[in-house]
Amino acid sequence: MVNEEEFWKLVESSGSPDKCSPDEQCERITEQLSGKSKEELVSFANIHREMLSKAYTWPMLKASFIILSYISDDAFEDFRNWVILNGKQRFYETLESPDKIASYIQVQDPVEEVTGEALLYVCDEAWDGDIEDLEEEYVYPKDPLIEEDWPSENELKQEFPELYDQFWDEENVRTLN
Repeated sequence: MVNEEEFWKLVESSGSPDKCSPDEQCERITEQLSGKSKEELVSFANIHREMLSKAYTWPMLKASFIILSYISDDAFEDFRNWVILNGKQRFYETLESPDKIASYIQVQDPVEEVTGEALLYVCDEAWDGDIEDLEEEYVYPKDPLIEEDWPSENELKQEFPELYDQFWDEENVRTLN
């Protein structure tokens, strides 16, 4: 079984998005998971899904919107995976205050670079057997229901001053939405 500490060790030993691409990180994670037992892969995947669920918050959704200039279910999931790929300390600091992302994000094109989609597939790619054998044991926590009114641009600027200054792109917000 993989516990949360081992999960973070695997993620952090793969690099971080400020040192390599998220895809390269996920390739390294897949290599480290290769040869692991079904139970270990399932526990890794379930911890990963638990972290995704923890990051499914209203402040994280708004921060994602500021960085990417748009929001969708897939974009928000990729964003949360990217935050996970930044390691345990940054993950929990970001959950506490998403504006802290501005202190470590180093990207030229957030829409292309702030993604961690490949993290969704590392266990499936590391497994030699039938993927359905893994997936039937995955636990999918229910994402919380967020029923808030969308904030104004000014409210976003006040709540996330660093992210707003670094990433707000009015033209993209209008074009992508």
